[in-house]
Amino acid sequence: MNVLEGLAVIAATWAYWDSPVPRATLLVWALAVTTLILARVSWLLLSRPLRNGDRADLRKVSVSVLATAVAMGIGGFLFNPTDTLLSESMLYAQLTMSSLGTGLSILALSAYSSHLPTVLMYQICLLAPSCVQLLLANDNEPALAAMLVATGAFLFVAARRINMTTHQALDLQISNTALIDYLDRARANAEALNEKLADEIMERKEARRRLQEANDRLESMVSDRTRALEQANRELSATGERLQLALDASNIGLWDWNLVTGTNYHTNFDRLLGYESEYFRNFFGDLQQLVHPDDFPAIRRAMIAHFKGETDRYHAIYRLRHAEGPWCWIEDEGRVVDWNDKGRALRMIGTRRDITATREAQEQQRLAATVFENAPEGIFILNRNFQFLAVNARFEQITGYPEQDVLGRTIADTDHIDRNRSTYRAITLALRRTGFWEGEINERRRNGEPFPEWLQISSVLDEKQRVIRYVGMLSDLTSRKEAEERVQFLSNYDRLTGLPNRALFRERLQRALTLARLNREKAALLMIDLDRFKPINESLGHEIGDRLLKLAAERICRCGVNDENLARVGGDEFTLVLENCGAEAQIGVLCQKLINMMKKPFLIDGHELLLGASIGISVFPNPGQEAQSMINQAEMAVHQAKRSGGNNFQFYRTGMQMASVEQLALETSLRKAIFKNEFVVHYQPKMDLADSRISSVEALVRWQHPTMGLLAPSEFIPLAEESGLISAIGELVLERACRQARQWLDRGLGDIRVSVNLSAHQFRKGNLADVVDRILALTGLPAELLELELTESLIMEDMDQNIALLERLRARGVGLSLDDFGTGYSSLNYLKRFPVDTLKIDRTFITDLADNPDDAAITRAIIEMAHSLTMSVVAEGVETDQHLNILREMGCDSIQGYLISRPVPEDQLHDILALQQQGQAGDGPA
Repeated sequence: MNVLEGLAVIAATWAYWDSPVPRATLLVWALAVTTLILARVSWLLLSRPLRNGDRADLRKVSVSVLATAVAMGIGGFLFNPTDTLLSESMLYAQLTMSSLGTGLSILALSAYSSHLPTVLMYQICLLAPSCVQLLLANDNEPALAAMLVATGAFLFVAARRINMTTHQALDLQISNTALIDYLDRARANAEALNEKLADEIMERKEARRRLQEANDRLESMVSDRTRALEQANRELSATGERLQLALDASNIGLWDWNLVTGTNYHTNFDRLLGYESEYFRNFFGDLQQLVHPDDFPAIRRAMIAHFKGETDRYHAIYRLRHAEGPWCWIEDEGRVVDWNDKGRALRMIGTRRDITATREAQEQQRLAATVFENAPEGIFILNRNFQFLAVNARFEQITGYPEQDVLGRTIADTDHIDRNRSTYRAITLALRRTGFWEGEINERRRNGEPFPEWLQISSVLDEKQRVIRYVGMLSDLTSRKEAEERVQFLSNYDRLTGLPNRALFRERLQRALTLARLNREKAALLMIDLDRFKPINESLGHEIGDRLLKLAAERICRCGVNDENLARVGGDEFTLVLENCGAEAQIGVLCQKLINMMKKPFLIDGHELLLGASIGISVFPNPGQEAQSMINQAEMAVHQAKRSGGNNFQFYRTGMQMASVEQLALETSLRKAIFKNEFVVHYQPKMDLADSRISSVEALVRWQHPTMGLLAPSEFIPLAEESGLISAIGELVLERACRQARQWLDRGLGDIRVSVNLSAHQFRKGNLADVVDRILALTGLPAELLELELTESLIMEDMDQNIALLERLRARGVGLSLDDFGTGYSSLNYLKRFPVDTLKIDRTFITDLADNPDDAAITRAIIEMAHSLTMSVVAEGVETDQHLNILREMGCDSIQGYLISRPVPEDQLHDILALQQQGQAGDGPA
């Protein structure tokens, strides 16, 4: 069939070669069909799939045959377009093609007759495309359709009939083959049976002969065995007697357990365990009562494992209660000596012995070995000639000598004996005299490393008081010495920076003052306090804070100071003792150098951190000649430097002590002022440039001191922050401002928003949102009429947490304003994250707005940037009409300053708002 399909392809190609069909198409089609035929033939030759008759292989053969039929059917469809059917130029080619298709269909009836689906699919794939095309070309010819249907029906009937005939022939052939095989097997079986019968007759004759010979031998053997049995009985009796004597002498008990009847036999148990033999009536039940509860499961498992054949014998060690009360260690051994046909144990014999003494000795040995191997000290054993007999693992760790390298050698044989030879000679003499020596010596490890050790050696005597061994113990004192040195270091030096601590600083200060008195020289004490360290440490964590302190200490050391006189005496406080120093001007140069060094940014893990330094200086000789006096004076001076804004140095002056006393008194008054209600709130208006109306005010606190009069915030706010009172003052101002804004609203003065400044302490407390909610609920002020003002540095202390807090406040409707913008971080990356509504331009940019182009450019950029971020802008410090006109031209939203009004009490602001409501408010200062 494969050959005929190939010839058909050649014939079809030849028939259509001169037709209008493109020759390239003919060649491609012929090459494709030929490739399919060759691929199928190659596969059939290589795999021979039809030999085994596997269904999967038959399906693969059918698919390959149908692929060829589909390819040839497609050729008949492609080469005979509808408009060329039965045309004169294509008639002979079409007749050739139809003849080839019909012929191949008829040949497929016989070639694939054993598989009817393949025959039918082959005919359909081969003829269907041409038939469909013929029907499409002659759709008005029912006779043609009837003819094609009839032809298809005839082909189907023929295929079905040939398939049935083929299957019948195959079935008949299979039956004949099976019958022939059966007859062959029957003949072979008959021949084998005849041969077997003949062999059996011969075997019976031979067996009769062997049986007679066996009877004769048996009679002789019975006689011999009878005599041997009598001798064996006599020997067995003697052996049993000897066995009983051996059991009695060896302290072993014998037991015999009949598992069928449950009876058991015991010997020596009265001597071993104090029980009479009659006590053990139930072998397993008695054990369960007497054996320790923790050990009985192990006995049960061992016995079951032996019964199942998993072990060749039963063995168990357990605790059993003696008749007198104590627990005894017992070892059981036995095995099954009789089994039934089903593999069940019938009889079991074994021994039982008391191993309590052996067990205790083993425990003692194990304990001694454990102590020897796991002791924290090195242990070694020497013979009477001081040769090593054994060492433990700790000895190897300490000395570096493995056991195999020291066994049989003496201490004098080590490589580093020279320096301690006299010591070991003294040890030997002491051991021979007193039998004991202990002390500290310096030894070397195998690698030559020196180390201190504590050595103890004792003599071991035999029963005749003769020395037979020496036992020694050695401890490595390296860690102890290092710990002592470390403790000594930590008692005098700071662990973080390695600088002297407060204790050592006082000693060196005292020494410097003593030398200054003797030599009539000057000495100075510098108290250095790092500015802005605390918020960095709290916001970025103590790890970065510690690294920042180390870097700060390194920078101070690089300023040319003596490291020995520099000390860290507190969290961010350093002291520097200057010996034989010059005049105050020279000290000032050094202090300014330290301050400039601290101003440079510190880069830690991508953070650019800025510090400052406030330095207080006390010079000797001064009114206070003692060390503590100088320390107190330097602390007063550093506090003065901090009150002056930080990043500066101050020499101690006589009036500072009085100022400190006044500061303390002021702090006391400040605490009382909260309870006495001495704080008042003034308000500074803000004007919208769009309609020139006052829409909001800023609440500013003042202290009405009973003796000092009205104090500005700059005179008490730093002290309030230092003493921790700022939170209470801030809540007081917030409540009063909200209450006043509610009164303005109730009096019809308009929706005046009140702005209140927040402090870092209020943020750090973590309850700001709750405080705002409580005050708004208490005063009844709508949340949108409250605005909270904060600074960039305040948010940056713990940015993520503070931003989350601001988001909660903003969600309540509270407005948020960023104060003093342009003077802090002013980072756009941070600004886009801040949930603020308003930017307040610092007054430093507004003061010279008309005369300084840089300030004007910065102000314009801030306004445009804020508007692009959908923020409004308030300019502070507006004092002239020129400022107003420039800001209005720049598109600023609101202004605040003396041009509108100074901060005024609530009654004066009430009058200003009332005039505005009447349309009579002026543009000048109020």
